[in-house]
Amino acid sequence: MADQPPPLRVLFTCSGVDSYPRGFESFFREAFDGLKHAPGLHCLLLKGGGERKPDEFILPKLYRDGFAAKAIGRVFGRSGYSVEQGTTFLPVARHIRRFRPQVIFFSDSNLGFLLFHLRRFIGVPYRLLYSNSGPGGPRFPRADFIHQVAPLYMEQSIAAGEPPGRHMLVPFGISTPPPPQFDAEKRRTIRSRLGMPLDRPVVLSVGWISRQHKRMDYTISEIARMPTPRPFLQLLGAMDTNSAEVVEMGRRLLGPDGFAASSVPYRDVADYYRAADAFVLASLKEGFGRVYLEALMHGLPVIAHDYPVMRYVLNSEATFIDMATPGALSAATAATLAVPLDDRAMKKRWQSVYDRFDWRVLAPDYARMFAAAAVWPLPARDAHLDANRHPV
Repeated sequence: MADQPPPLRVLFTCSGVDSYPRGFESFFREAFDGLKHAPGLHCLLLKGGGERKPDEFILPKLYRDGFAAKAIGRVFGRSGYSVEQGTTFLPVARHIRRFRPQVIFFSDSNLGFLLFHLRRFIGVPYRLLYSNSGPGGPRFPRADFIHQVAPLYMEQSIAAGEPPGRHMLVPFGISTPPPPQFDAEKRRTIRSRLGMPLDRPVVLSVGWISRQHKRMDYTISEIARMPTPRPFLQLLGAMDTNSAEVVEMGRRLLGPDGFAASSVPYRDVADYYRAADAFVLASLKEGFGRVYLEALMHGLPVIAHDYPVMRYVLNSEATFIDMATPGALSAATAATLAVPLDDRAMKKRWQSVYDRFDWRVLAPDYARMFAAAAVWPLPARDAHLDANRHPV
């Protein structure tokens, strides 16, 4: 029997994993968990917090929302997030020299900039695989290979003159729970624990609680348009200095008994989906939108803006409207809530996620992407690294 080739060494690095439960940070957490046992791969995760586990290492850093990072950022005209990325560079470089990865899988562009320009000083011929979830581009001068998560951004990059072979379309994966089952009593119990009303529908929106991007103010104003008794609106997501005006708006227009805004650990988010009757997100565009998958896999009907990325992710399992139009969301919400939840529809939504996005389905595609990235030519200035490569 022929000797098996050594596993491909892939370094996952994301300083927000286990410390900031947001979009691509949550993705990198699940991606590592979903791919670390895939045949032919040896994966290592560099993260920002949580517990020390096998093949996982916590990066020392200045936290993006801490006083020191913000103060340094003000001096240099950069964000606290940029400062956080800069402080992870040396710890990441030490792990690169020890692990000698063939591929570095990342989405933190500030760190990627440093890893690209300082690769020759680190002395390891790694390929930088940028997960384009922002999205960025359409040109990518400081990465070697590009992970595209939606066809629209792949098409835009190719149209801009990017080499097609340098990009691969693989959607975000997700760990799907068992199929949902409608259980009125269990829902009442969860709602009671979460402080939600028991006598009317609950509409859930998950994302950054701000006017920007997620447009939570539009969601509030649209629910306020609905006749009383209105559904209860639950906003769930990260809060910062931009959030106070949105929360105040919700309390003013919907009242304290018709509105709540919360930030919870990622492990607790599932209960909010289980308690809700419908999911809405007012973004006019998304890099991908993993929250759509979360809503569907918990069986919820989804209302989304009519945009190519949302069409790709949600397929036929959503109501698409023009979220830029006043009155559109309130009308769609009323129509959605008029249809009771039932097991058949909930399981159909779950199945749509399982068939297209579960890690058991996507793991081979990610392995192929890592393999393609590992052999993509290095820039001319770094090509000598391959020739001088030390044996592993």
